[in-house]
Amino acid sequence: MTTRVRVLCRWLAPCLWLMLCNSSIASTLLEKIIDGDTVLIQAQGSRYRLRLLDIDAPELHQAFGKQSRRSLSQLCAGAKITVNTQGQDQYGRQLGHLYCDGTEASQFQVAQGMAWFNARYSTRTALQTLQQQAQQQGLGLWQSSEAMPPWQWRKLYGQHYRHQD
Repeated sequence: MTTRVRVLCRWLAPCLWLMLCNSSIASTLLEKIIDGDTVLIQAQGSRYRLRLLDIDAPELHQAFGKQSRRSLSQLCAGAKITVNTQGQDQYGRQLGHLYCDGTEASQFQVAQGMAWFNARYSTRTALQTLQQQAQQQGLGLWQSSEAMPPWQWRKLYGQHYRHQD
């Protein structure tokens, strides 16, 4: 072996080792966007549904439901995914915050007019302010003067509604 090849091997070997080690560390994978506020996550060898905290997005069969899911999908496409879970809901879904390349998904969805701030379960007034701004600008679901919050939609159409999870 020439001196150059030896030097190159000495330099490459640790780099390759680091790459192999880092790739074997369990990473967080966003497997599927279920709707505008629920995703399927794979992390550390397990899969779970994550329900985003602080928001309630339109159901898929509701006006703006598919647009809300698409908005979340576009935010997270190809992004580094970080999750911070904080318990479970009554349906067994993990509750938490989803970050796509550092952008908090709940905040993004509200700011784009793709979800409601859920004042019943959250005290994050910054999201309420973002919702008011989206309303004033007529963004997303706020394009319609008849936008119906998902909790009202579920109450009206619950007997026909099947959970998408």
